[in-house]
Amino acid sequence: MTNSKPPSGWGTDPLTQYLEDARGNQFATFDNKRRAMADLIAIDRLFLKLLHSAVNPDPKIPMFFLLRAHAAYRAATSAVMAGQLFEVQALLRLCLEHAGYGHFIGGDIKKWERWMSRTDSKKTRKAVRDEFTAGAVKASIKAASAHIAQGYETLYEQALDYGAHPNETGFSMSSALRRADDRIHFDTVYLHSDGLALDFSLRTTAQVGLCVLRIGQLIYPTRYELQGIRHDLDVIRQRY
Repeated sequence: MTNSKPPSGWGTDPLTQYLEDARGNQFATFDNKRRAMADLIAIDRLFLKLLHSAVNPDPKIPMFFLLRAHAAYRAATSAVMAGQLFEVQALLRLCLEHAGYGHFIGGDIKKWERWMSRTDSKKTRKAVRDEFTAGAVKASIKAASAHIAQGYETLYEQALDYGAHPNETGFSMSSALRRADDRIHFDTVYLHSDGLALDFSLRTTAQVGLCVLRIGQLIYPTRYELQGIRHDLDVIRQRY
């Protein structure tokens, strides 16, 4: 259910005012970053081509993960447009991981069952944790395509650096310590405005979307050809 008109009381407290400011930033990003937005929208359409109306996909299980990757991509797009440039990194990491897990499991039903049993006991939790490592997921992609795996790893590590994990690079982009009048001030940016950081984050969001779609191509090459996804994907990739 959607409502284009803000409800009574909206924006009269700090939280909903923040959300309103974020929405205003989204409008500004859409209006001022037309080229970047056109690519993000085109990437979203490729996700829809891949995922919607797919009948009896083979293998079936990766589709679940790619659907979640698409949802994470849309959430990341929402965040980056709002200027939530630190927080968007966790969503980009999630997007990549969903695609990576989908490829890692593939059509292996036993592996899927082991993953689904993670919370059954301490033993199964440890077993799944040992099997489903970031290294194992990356190795799976690398075995299929070293080039895609390199892009996946670069974007994954970049997401960790810039906010998906508390690291110096992300903090430096969005925070600063300032001393004035014998006091220490914590200057923290919740919503970034226009600038290099926004341009970088918009580009990164597109790159993550493209990387996930390329992982999907490893799993469903025939569907990519029949739906014309491969051609359209290659056209967008030339700009990145």
